[in-house]
Amino acid sequence: MNRDPSWLVSPIVALIVLAVAGFQTMGALGVTGAFGAGGNVPRPTVAPAYQALDRAIDKRDPHFTLEHLRDPFTFGHYDGDNDGDDPITPPTRPRPVAVAPVPEARPLLTAIVSDNDPRALIRWKDREWTVREGGLFDEFQVLSITRDQVTLRRGDQTLVLQRKNPGDTP
Repeated sequence: MNRDPSWLVSPIVALIVLAVAGFQTMGALGVTGAFGAGGNVPRPTVAPAYQALDRAIDKRDPHFTLEHLRDPFTFGHYDGDNDGDDPITPPTRPRPVAVAPVPEARPLLTAIVSDNDPRALIRWKDREWTVREGGLFDEFQVLSITRDQVTLRRGDQTLVLQRKNPGDTP
C-alpha cells in the first residue's frame, strides 16, 4: 500500500496552532497573576488632573455598614432595623384613563360636475381629488356620482357624501 504523507499535514498544523494558542493564554494569565502565579501587573499611571479623584475612590469610609441598607429584592417600606416586621406593599399601577374615541375622518365633497361623464371634487387628507365613477383614490373606490351625492367604498364600508347647499354650515 502506497500512502502519501500529505494526509498528516493538516493534523500537525492544527496541533501547532493549538499549542501556540495555549502558550499565549498561559503567558497572559501568568502576567496578570492568575492561579497565584504572582506576576507583576503594571499599575497604570494616572494623569495629574485625575490624581485627586483616584485617591478619593481608593479611600474607604470606616463608618459604612450594610445594616441600614434595604433589601433590593423586597417591595415596600423599610425602617432599617432588620427585624422583619416591615409591611410588604406591592407596587400600585395607575388606573387606565378612558379616552374618548376619535371620530373617523371622512372625505369632504366640495363639488359635483354632472354631465355625460360625471365627476366630483373631493377633499381628503389635505388634497383635492378629482374622481369619476369606477375610479380609485387613496383607499376609496368611487361607486356612483349623482347630482346630489357621491357613493364611496372603503373595504367593507360604504360612505355616502352629500352635496351641501351654499347656505348650509359644515
